[in-house]
Amino acid sequence: MRRLALPALALLACAALAQPGEERVVQAFKLLAQLSAEGVDVSSQVARLNRALELYRENRTSEADALVAGVVRDSEALELQLPYYRLARWVGLGASVAALAAAPPLFYYLFPRLYALAWAYARRRWLVRRVGRRGAGR
Repeated sequence: MRRLALPALALLACAALAQPGEERVVQAFKLLAQLSAEGVDVSSQVARLNRALELYRENRTSEADALVAGVVRDSEALELQLPYYRLARWVGLGASVAALAAAPPLFYYLFPRLYALAWAYARRRWLVRRVGRRGAGR
């Protein structure tokens, strides 16, 4: 129990000393972490969040709050699009697997035909002469 009490006390102390905009920054960071883990490109939101942190350090909180609110709003919009992104990723994966699975049967079926056509095309100017049978006249 004592092991849990010290980290909990430290967490409560940090929460008590927290800045007013820090809660929104944490929320934005969690959303960006979730979206990034799903493979969504969040580089522009991360850059804007970094800029907001710089503005907090310069004590320009109103501009920083506006940036953080924009990041949260954009991240929530991306989070709403997440099921469609997942579906598109699964469809792409399925199409890739289907293409890889179809390649050997298609090669088995089409290669002999294409080879025969290429062979006939390469020898289309050959002349075929009829010669007498070898053992017919003797």
